[in-house]
Amino acid sequence: MKRIGLITIGQSPRVDVVPDIKVVLGDVEVIECGALDDLSKIEIGALIPREGEYILVTRLRDGTEVKVSREKIIPLMQKCIDRLEQVADVIGLLCTGDFPELRSKKILIEPSKLLLNIVSTFNIKKLGVIVPDPRQVDTVVKRWYRVVEDVVIDSFSPYTGDIKKLPEIAKRFSDRDLIVLDCIGYNIEVKRIVMGIAKKPVVLPRTILARILRELTEVV
Repeated sequence: MKRIGLITIGQSPRVDVVPDIKVVLGDVEVIECGALDDLSKIEIGALIPREGEYILVTRLRDGTEVKVSREKIIPLMQKCIDRLEQVADVIGLLCTGDFPELRSKKILIEPSKLLLNIVSTFNIKKLGVIVPDPRQVDTVVKRWYRVVEDVVIDSFSPYTGDIKKLPEIAKRFSDRDLIVLDCIGYNIEVKRIVMGIAKKPVVLPRTILARILRELTEVV
């Protein structure tokens, strides 16, 4: 049986994400590792982003939302990679942030690269993007400008956001050609609501990641 390693920038197990991925994967073993697994609340607090730092939004084991600095979380993510590459055939990141510093001896799938490359092949003119935190907008829009000239971004937390407010956000994207939910925390319900209101195709990172992982591990 193939083994897939999944790394969250929060704490494992990610019971809000991994079950959706397992539905797609088929007959494989999933091994999880969280960058914050072994940290105390005080240690996690030290990872809070300072002004100007790249913000990442994730979740703890108890469901609490936390924000961490990309720069500070990278060494902890690398430790998870080092651990998982000893037992996993393929490794996937449960985060859509950019991590060019990470290294792995096994295939490492980064959703941020997947999303950019997939969207770039669609040759669309207008893109809509939803991110968890409004402070991420400036950073994220620069990334998406690499592949689309017209980008509209709004924010909605997959962990603390009021789902009743999501339809109003989705209306902003009714003139877009495509919408990207730019966080692994967004689930199928969020996709359903956004697609239903905006009436446009919606890309969900967790299912894109799952389908690539299956392609790489499926025995035919």
